[in-house]
Amino acid sequence: MTRTVRTATEADVPAIVAVINEATPAIPVDDAEVRTWLTSPEEIDFAVVADERGDLLAYADLSFHDAGSGRAWVDLYVPPRPEADETIAAVLDWAEATARGRGLGLLRVDSSPGSRVGTVLVARGYRPARHFFRMRIDLAAPPPEPDWPDGITVDSPARGEERAVFDAVEDAFADHWEWVPARFEDWAHHLVESEAFDASLWLVARDGEEIAGVCICRYAPGQPELGWVRELGVRRPWRRRGLGTALLLGAFGLFWERGAKAVGLGVDGENTTGAVGLYERAGMRVFHRFDIYEKELT
Repeated sequence: MTRTVRTATEADVPAIVAVINEATPAIPVDDAEVRTWLTSPEEIDFAVVADERGDLLAYADLSFHDAGSGRAWVDLYVPPRPEADETIAAVLDWAEATARGRGLGLLRVDSSPGSRVGTVLVARGYRPARHFFRMRIDLAAPPPEPDWPDGITVDSPARGEERAVFDAVEDAFADHWEWVPARFEDWAHHLVESEAFDASLWLVARDGEEIAGVCICRYAPGQPELGWVRELGVRRPWRRRGLGTALLLGAFGLFWERGAKAVGLGVDGENTTGAVGLYERAGMRVFHRFDIYEKELT
């Protein structure tokens, strides 16, 4: 089989969606989500692997948001088909060559446990670096009411307040693993300009004029009955007061009122702020795991 790695275009969107949903059926995407990716202002190379007939075998994006630290990141989707190992190798050859060409010394790739991607990565000298979870809770009954800390008020952001929310998110996540400052225009592209944007699903917790924490929600791509917590963060001065739990329960309540059957989110499995335990105490359980592998490029 002949494999060609080429730049992905918007004309590829339906085929990319099919490839991703075959590769990771537990976390489907839809056309709108993939179009948002491909039109991102971020510094990302988008690629597909096609066979001799032009049919897509894989999708990958190579991000340089962390290039200042000498690192590049790959999201790789290869369905479990015959000869998948060769397809994975073709993508990795492209990603490694591209990263080396930019003078970067470390490449990181994500893979679900047990997938062929992980097997190929290990064989090529990659080593596990971190693991992340997707968690969810089924909404079989009305969730508990949030217990907001004293002095905290909660509302949705006003139009034009997006920058202040972004600044609060950046502050809340500044002590997370391998944090790199984001650009507002990149963040807004995915969260404000997206077709899924709905400000009434955003919770902003305030202490007077200060934003203490935020919970940014939407519906999961391709899953209209699954609410999704896109970002939940509490700034350091307001931690350990139950605000994170209250924001999460507030999100559950919003989705319950709108008829969602479940709520999910993603989290760093080795998060140092206790996020995994907080989510478990709120009734959420892991339904998917993926691992980050890394390799020094020589």
